[in-house]
Amino acid sequence: MVELSAIYQDAQAAGAQIYPYNIGFADAATIELNGQYGIFLDFDRFSTMSDFFWALIHEVSHCATGCTHRVSSEYDLVARHEYKANRRAIETYLPLDALRGAMRAGYTEPWQLAEYFGLPEAAVRLAVQYWTECRGADLNAGRSAG
Repeated sequence: MVELSAIYQDAQAAGAQIYPYNIGFADAATIELNGQYGIFLDFDRFSTMSDFFWALIHEVSHCATGCTHRVSSEYDLVARHEYKANRRAIETYLPLDALRGAMRAGYTEPWQLAEYFGLPEAAVRLAVQYWTECRGADLNAGRSAG
């Protein structure tokens, strides 16, 4: 289970300040100015705590990787920055060993893993795709046949 305090410590380590704000166009956004980061979260747009956790993790990962961009940036740059933020979020909060451990404990379906980690199913599916397709990992390594 991901702990909110760990996410806030991660934000602090990345030098990010967190602000509640009705953004209007998104549930969360990060702004960088002169090496300082502000994470803005529209709490009215989150229907679950797991959605809030993942949005915050993703935005903190933008800060930790320095991958922010102008709103007018070209699509390929935006896509690269989103990929890097997601990669960092997955490697930090859904690491391979933790996924394998959860699967060994019997949490094998994406919805089960989502409940186990306290994150949205979409985030778990993204992590599984990242570890298996991008990194070539075997999620069943060390798991006995059932």
